[in-house]
Amino acid sequence: MNFEEIKHKMNTASMDDNQIPSKIKNMEISKLPIYKVRKSMRGEIITQIMIIALFFIVPSIIDMHRLPQTVYYISMFITSLITFGYLIKMTWFLKKSSNLSNNSKETVISFIYELKLTLEVYKTAIISGSLLLPIAMVSLIFGTVKTPENIFNNLILLHVSTTALILYTFGYILVAVLIYIMTVSWSNKLYGVHIKKLEKMLGEFDV
Repeated sequence: MNFEEIKHKMNTASMDDNQIPSKIKNMEISKLPIYKVRKSMRGEIITQIMIIALFFIVPSIIDMHRLPQTVYYISMFITSLITFGYLIKMTWFLKKSSNLSNNSKETVISFIYELKLTLEVYKTAIISGSLLLPIAMVSLIFGTVKTPENIFNNLILLHVSTTALILYTFGYILVAVLIYIMTVSWSNKLYGVHIKKLEKMLGEFDV
């Protein structure tokens, strides 16, 4: 139901004087979280593109051995492809939700549904990226020319003791999990709070 239909019913039907203004107010308020989500998403798209560009510039600033540099570029290339996948999804979401002139309950429901689907793609990309980013980090840490080249070569080829292999594996998993937790927490902080506000408002449309 849009504003024109509400106004028409107000003029043609006997209704509670406080009920309709309350619904109109809720529809206007519902725009605020929607616009905040869109603003955060636009900012994140720009930030992610800048971060990707920075990651690819780093090897040109830091002197690295050939093998770790190659491994770094490969892992970052795959991570970038995954990142661009959800950035395209975000861009599509922003375009689809750009017209908010139909201020209705259906509009809010559709927005929440599409936002949740977009965030699922986002979280899937995070899981994939969190498995590759530690490899890029290891390449930067052990791949500089200041570090003996055989250290990274032995590590990447698993020419290490069983104890060292267990420690490296544990560290790899720990870093991947931390990256995932931090990114998901950041996502929930940016978008989750607004989803809860919109879902709360949905219940007030029928009050």
